[in-house]
Amino acid sequence: MLALDPTQLNFALDAGLHRCASLQQRLDTNAYRLIDDEPGGLTLDRYDRDWVLSLLTDVTPQDPQSVAQAVALGTRVATHLGHKLHARAVYLKVRPRQANTLVDAKQAGLTPHAPVFGEAAEEPLTILENGVRYGVQLNQGLGTGIYLDQRDNRRWLREQAKDLCVLNTFAYTCAFSVAAAVGGARQTVSIDAAQTALTQGRANFLLNGFADVKQHDLIRGDVLAWLPKMARRGDRFDLIVLDPPSYAQVDGRRFQAARDYPVLLAAALGVLSPGGRVLACINHAGVDEQRFEQLLTEGARLAHRVVLTLRLLPQPVDFPSGRMKAVLLEIR
Repeated sequence: MLALDPTQLNFALDAGLHRCASLQQRLDTNAYRLIDDEPGGLTLDRYDRDWVLSLLTDVTPQDPQSVAQAVALGTRVATHLGHKLHARAVYLKVRPRQANTLVDAKQAGLTPHAPVFGEAAEEPLTILENGVRYGVQLNQGLGTGIYLDQRDNRRWLREQAKDLCVLNTFAYTCAFSVAAAVGGARQTVSIDAAQTALTQGRANFLLNGFADVKQHDLIRGDVLAWLPKMARRGDRFDLIVLDPPSYAQVDGRRFQAARDYPVLLAAALGVLSPGGRVLACINHAGVDEQRFEQLLTEGARLAHRVVLTLRLLPQPVDFPSGRMKAVLLEIR
């Protein structure tokens, strides 16, 4: 969707409202995706009374004219949708179509600080997801503080977590860890390279009444460096969450999920208790379900561990594009 077509926009909006009717009626959840049309270049996410519009385009971040054109288009689309939804505010995220383009979107002007429609509310905002509180910031680059496509997986983890020791890798703002804590986890450990994300993660624990920093530990660092260290000192976990970015660069090392997932899983299995489980996720358009299962099987082989069960988890109703794949592994 590279041009403002009101008829097409209205059709996508009506389809999203119909698809998300059950979510709109819930009192314990006020954040979800309304329009999921990534092949067409447009997504629209709700965060309580505010919205985030993302445009996937061929923008060149180094070219100010290209950026200005993309932002102008996004502003027109946001204005149309904002009026239709009676939104308090609509924020804009312009995303380069080349997913492996590592760029500071905020510095490049791809993510205007102020909403392009409506008026900004005081940040950070607090949303509800299955009754759990999370802080979000809609005006800080491409991220918002939470990945909405993991809502059902976080609910699953919450239901499974009682008395378990849970490791959350690439934890971002610790949403999985907080869900586990709400579910009664005995301990959570969260690892991420970004201190700003972990700071919000600690705030998310506090939002839900969890103040014990020993029970819910946060580690700033490279996941692939920390996993072997934890294995050597004998740390073991009942359940591990792997939800890496498609592309990342930490301490000079470049990570590509489509290439490096077997090595990542093998390292994680070094700290998984016998009979433990791994919730493995990937959000990469170039990796389909069959290929993802192959990557996971290779990772188990590298670790000399046996996969007892491998089950593909269903997609949330508001993400019909199916870009994110999640697989539950039980490992001997």
